[in-house]
Amino acid sequence: MDIHLPGESGIACTARLREKMPNTQVIMLTVYKDIQMIFQALKAGACGYVLKRATDTEILEAIAEVRAGGAPMTSQVARMVVRSFLEDSSGHSETGKLSPREMEILALAAKGSSNKEIGSQLHISSGTVRIHLSHIYEKLHVRCRTEAAAKYLSTQPPSRREVSAIHS
Repeated sequence: MDIHLPGESGIACTARLREKMPNTQVIMLTVYKDIQMIFQALKAGACGYVLKRATDTEILEAIAEVRAGGAPMTSQVARMVVRSFLEDSSGHSETGKLSPREMEILALAAKGSSNKEIGSQLHISSGTVRIHLSHIYEKLHVRCRTEAAAKYLSTQPPSRREVSAIHS
C-alpha cells in the first residue's frame, strides 16, 4: 500500500481494510521517511514499512517475512522508529508489565524470529506464541509486532557496535 493514493490516503485505506478484514497483512511501500507517517501507518495496522527504493528482491523478502509472521522494515526506517522510542522513555514502564515468558517471546520477535521459530526455540507451539503475542500487544497498547518490537528495543541499552557507529 502506498501512502498517497489517488483520492485517498493509503493510511486511511489501511485502517479501513484492517477494520473490515483484520487478518489482512499490509506493508506500506512508499517514498516517505517521515517518522509521523511511519507511526500513522503502523497505528492504522500496517505490519511493515518498506521504502520504494528497495530492490525487487527486498520487496519479495518483505512479503515472505510478513507471511512468516515478521514485520519488515528497511534498516533506516527501523532505526528511526527505535530512535523515536528512545526519545520517549514511556515504553520502559510498559514492558515491565510483561511476564518473563512474554519478555522472552518479545525479545525473539524483536530479533525477527517468526512464530514458528520462537515456538521451536522455546519448545511451545506457534499457536501458544500467537496467544502470548496477543497478550503482549494488549499490555503494551500496540496493534502489531512492529510496534511491540520497537517498544522492546527502546528499553534495551545500545550495543557496543551501535554506540561506536553513533560516535563515528
